[in-house]
Amino acid sequence: MEIFKPDYTMIDSMIFFPALILSLFVRRNYFQLLKSIAIVSPLYLFWDFLATWKDSWSFNPKYVMGIYVINLPMEEVMFFLVTPFATLLIFDFVMNSVRDREVKWVQKVIITTIPLLIITLPFVFNYSYTFIDFLYLIMSFIISLLIARDLLVSRNFWIFIGLSYIPFLLFDYFLTSDPVVIYGPNSILGIRFITIPVEDFIYSFSMLTLYTVFYTRGNQLWMKAR
Repeated sequence: MEIFKPDYTMIDSMIFFPALILSLFVRRNYFQLLKSIAIVSPLYLFWDFLATWKDSWSFNPKYVMGIYVINLPMEEVMFFLVTPFATLLIFDFVMNSVRDREVKWVQKVIITTIPLLIITLPFVFNYSYTFIDFLYLIMSFIISLLIARDLLVSRNFWIFIGLSYIPFLLFDYFLTSDPVVIYGPNSILGIRFITIPVEDFIYSFSMLTLYTVFYTRGNQLWMKAR
């Protein structure tokens, strides 16, 4: 029996349309959402363009429509629109439904982790995806410490991150098992959970952290929930 293998357009749709329907029942700040997408998505699209150009990864033509923005399939560009739209819905739900509290020790852990990551960089330099992954993780930590320390010590933020990995596991499994995304030689360490490279977990964390940072800055729903 043939295993269900969705193409990239279907994966984007599976992320977007359920979130669109659920958005009718959750308070959302769409201005802040658009601002967050406008700030963060170009950072990851730039990385994506370079990574595809340098063969850190590529996209299986069997699972994309064949419409490209420079060297990226249209579905990949849409990914950076539908993902924050859907995942920040989880954040909104948590903030509207769960009483928050501070977890102050997290900030100390992050401050300690940053120099450890910097020390590790020379050891992963030859793995292009892993190396840039660590750089973006460091960047996400530093930006969060500078402008959103209250987010880092929010228990609800970490509940949101944990919940976000549930759909992540499903959709990234589709992307890496078909595979829609093909990783180049010497781009990853080769450590995988099922078919998902460990780098994808770090990628998702840094990206969602930055989306949330810029979503919460000036978001009155966030301030009210706090």
